[in-house]
Amino acid sequence: MIYLEKYSDFIRGILIAIGGSESKGSEVDTNSILSEVINNSKYGINSNIIIIPTASSFQDEIDSEYRTTFEKIGCKNIKTLFISSKDQVDSPDNLNLLKNSNVIMFSGGDQSRISECFLGTEFLNSLKNKFNSEHFVVAGTSAGAMCMSENMITGGTEKVECGLGLSLIPQLIIDTHFIERDRLPRLIEAVSIYPNRIGVGISENTAIIIKNGKFRVIGYGSVTILNSSNLKVLSPGDKYNINKI
Repeated sequence: MIYLEKYSDFIRGILIAIGGSESKGSEVDTNSILSEVINNSKYGINSNIIIIPTASSFQDEIDSEYRTTFEKIGCKNIKTLFISSKDQVDSPDNLNLLKNSNVIMFSGGDQSRISECFLGTEFLNSLKNKFNSEHFVVAGTSAGAMCMSENMITGGTEKVECGLGLSLIPQLIIDTHFIERDRLPRLIEAVSIYPNRIGVGISENTAIIIKNGKFRVIGYGSVTILNSSNLKVLSPGDKYNINKI
């Protein structure tokens, strides 16, 4: 029998993993995924938000896109951390921003860039402590969602490539753009390598909201759940208990 790690009952944070290509800018409305990110914060549009575009090679453009979107939702307290190397992460200003934040948003791009910059930092340790102990929203799209895993898919088509992620949700291996890029084979391979993990494939403009060891699907596509014994497909509104195998 394969042992699957349980999600702790003591985690107070909310994790939102987005499959990429979510509605932004003029497409944003009260039912959009990014609106749901803000709605899940204790302070709503008054939240202190941090955008982290580290995964992207075009950080200025990503910052402008998300800042404009959050402003359209009604948010005003928005900061961006332009981080491209590990030695930029643990500045007093960054740690203070994290301490006072309510929502953090990791952009898409290359998930390995996030790991390379944040693993082993005081910032990541503080982020995990905050996520475990406070009503704190951690959201990520595409690469920003995939990095939330511990056993993180880093690439590969014919053969999956894996590395170490931020380990915010070690029970899951998250893949994104799932249906659109035909990524079922690589998720199957990843779960075969790490059979004590649950594979979660998220379609574009779709997300899962994880609270208290359970998640709910929102958006417009499907979420594929894969473990060592079965596969199931969830639709928007469906729920899944991570601890129930």
